[in-house]
Amino acid sequence: MKNSKVLKGVLVLLGLVLIILGSWRLINPVTFFENSGLILSNDVGLLNEARATGGVVVGFGMLVLMGAFFQKLSYTSAIVAIVIFLSFGMARLIGFAIDGNPGEKLIQGVIFEFVFGLLGMIVFFKYREK
Repeated sequence: MKNSKVLKGVLVLLGLVLIILGSWRLINPVTFFENSGLILSNDVGLLNEARATGGVVVGFGMLVLMGAFFQKLSYTSAIVAIVIFLSFGMARLIGFAIDGNPGEKLIQGVIFEFVFGLLGMIVFFKYREK
């Protein structure tokens, strides 16, 4: 990837979003889900699954963030950011189609996921080496 302040800035933004949201889900999954209007029961297995997903998101967020500081990782980091955000967005759309409307807050979430995924795509295609 070309060395660019814009690319670095976007990778920092996307990495921090993943780290912050993943950490919140990892540390306090009940409050994380309540913010979306969902009630997470105190089922230990369910809490464990929610925390595990948060940990994965934190890990990928760190990889995306590292791409802003290590140019050799910027290509991989941009792809990871695109895949994470667009995968969450697409999975939610599939859920909408199968399960119905999940509510306004989750619809807002899917919009942000697509915006961040498309932002990653824009900088990826603009700053990749040809």
